[in-house]
Parts: sequence; C-alpha cells; structure tokens
Amino acid sequence: MLGCMSLLSCGKLIYEEGGDCDESVMHVSLRVSAGGSAASRALTETEETGTGCENFIDVKKLHILFFDKDNNKFLQSFKPEQVSPKDNSEYPDEWVLRGTIQNPPKTGFKIVALANWPSDSLANWPSEYLEVEKTTIEDVCNADWAMGEYKAPFTPSKDTPIPMYGVLTTEDEITFDPKVEAYLGQIDLLRAFAKITVCLSEGSTVQLDSVTLSNYNKRFACAPPLGMYGNTVNSELNSALHLANNSDPADGPLDFAPSTDKKSWTIYVPEYLNADKDGKARKDCSYIELKVNGIDRPYRIDFRDYGENGNNPDDGQRFNIVRNFEYRYEVTITPILFTVTVEKWTSVKVPIELDGGGY
Repeated sequence: MLGCMSLLSCGKLIYEEGGDCDESVMHVSLRVSAGGSAASRALTETEETGTGCENFIDVKKLHILFFDKDNNKFLQSFKPEQVSPKDNSEYPDEWVLRGTIQNPPKTGFKIVALANWPSDSLANWPSEYLEVEKTTIEDVCNADWAMGEYKAPFTPSKDTPIPMYGVLTTEDEITFDPKVEAYLGQIDLLRAFAKITVCLSEGSTVQLDSVTLSNYNKRFACAPPLGMYGNTVNSELNSALHLANNSDPADGPLDFAPSTDKKSWTIYVPEYLNADKDGKARKDCSYIELKVNGIDRPYRIDFRDYGENGNNPDDGQRFNIVRNFEYRYEVTITPILFTVTVEKWTSVKVPIELDGGGY
C-alpha cells in the first residue's frame, strides 16, 4: 500500500501556486496495447486482434518518448517505475506503465511507443539518437536505426517478436489532482509485418504439399508510413507503405509455415510494393503458389481483386502488402474444382479447373 501511495502523490501538468508538491514532477500511468482496435489489423467483416506471439511485447525493449504536439519535436523519455500486464496470460497484449516525468508540458503532447525494435542491442539506445527540441518523430521513423533485417523464415516468438509502433496525442490541458495519479490514455500499436494465411476450407478432399511466397523485402521499416504521427488507434493504413532505406528485394520462394494438420499455412512478411502509382502491377509483384498433392503444376494467387463472383479477368491492378494487415485465403479443392475465397476488400470465390494446369 505504501508503494502505491508514493505513485499517487502530487501529479500536475497545469502549474498551480501553493502546496508542498514538486511542480516539476508528474506522476502518471498509461497503457500500451498490441491487441487494440486498429482498423487495419484485418480486412474481414470480423476484425481480428492477433493471437499469441503476434501480440507479444518485450517490456525490456519498450521505449516511451514524449514529443511536442505542434512541431513533433522530442521532449523527453519516460522510464516507468512499474510495468504490469493486464492479465496473467502467457502473451499479454496490454501493459500498464506507471512512473514520473520531469517538467511536463503544460498543454497537449504526443507519446510515442517503440516496442520490440531490433536496434535495442545498441548501447544507450534510443537516447543517444535523440536531441531535445531538435529530433522529430519523422527523424525517428526514418532513421537508419529504425530499419531492421528480415530473417526468413520469420516466426513471432518471445525471442523474435514483431516490431511495433504507436502514438497517442493529448490535445488539451489535463488538470491533475494531487491525490490521484494522472492517467494519460492508451497507445495502440501497429505491427511492422503483414500476416498472410492460406487455409483449406471444410470439405476439401486433397492436401497441400507446400505454400510459398515469391518476391518480398529483405529489410523493413519498424514504423508506419511517414506522416503517421497522430493517434494510431483505428488508423487506416490503406495502401500507403514505408519501405526500408536501401531495401533489397528477394525473389524467394519463401515457405509458409504449416499447422500440424497442414490445413493452415501462415507467413509474416515486411511491406511490399506490388502496384505502381496507377495501381498497375509492377514487374516483380508478390504472388503465392500452392502445390497440391498429386498435381504436378503449381497454382498461383495474386494480390488482386478477383471480383464478387470470382470471374473478373486480370486487369493488371494489384494490392500492396501492407503492415498490420491480415490477408486470408480460404481454398477449397476437389478433384474437379479449385476455389479460392479471398478476404481482402470483399469475400470472393475464384473457380479454376484443375486440369487447366494452374496459372
């Protein structure tokens, strides 16, 4: 109880005269969440929030930075004195941070959370790269140390968590009661990778031998597109990308990881530019190949709109692979019919006769 009371004493953002409290110190709490309601998590009717290690946050690699609301310039770092998960699950997707900040701004500010970033191996990171009233949020998002090397095949785990980024903007002044800890709000995090899943639907009578992705990026940017400096809750990423500096694409193929029964195959990859400025397919577009047991030729799925009835001809338009999106392909295969349900913008079925030989 005494430990809790020390955190709840004397927190002020708006300076008031009188009293015995140190007005340069503010006692605060905030939350960071990887399983929140970011609208870009999945483009399906029922939005998914991620499961297991997709939500894992390494609190030892969690950095909280305060920036000025108007010019996005760095003010100070926040080092919490207490970090607590919201529950006792193996992979909690939400954490509560408590502690103090010195000389807090009197009006609005922005709080940026950097989670699981690979540059944490650097000494004194990120403080050695941040200059008060000079470094901007854009500087952080676009810095060389904000880029990572994609190690394929990637599987999220406690040892290899997905890098995340989030921003919370406080617009107005907040009045603090000296007897109550100031709650600043929740920062919703966006994952640096996209998730792609291919699964067999009920009734499929054949098996998949392999699922692969061709064309992906070897490097990635930990932060979203430049310009995303406001609240990341319910952020609409659409098709905007933030590709890594000097990104060097790989041809592949990159194997999907199968489930135990081989009915579901999953991969996590960095963002990838499939479409030019007019939405047309670039030369080195990403595509998925399915190899069906007993069939010699592979079957190909592109990142495109197949139409509501699955019979739209290929008009050359492509979807980019965007961070924090989930692309889910439900495949039904019978001896005479190959059907794909693509849950992208709409749910569509694409019939292809097996004896047509794929492609």
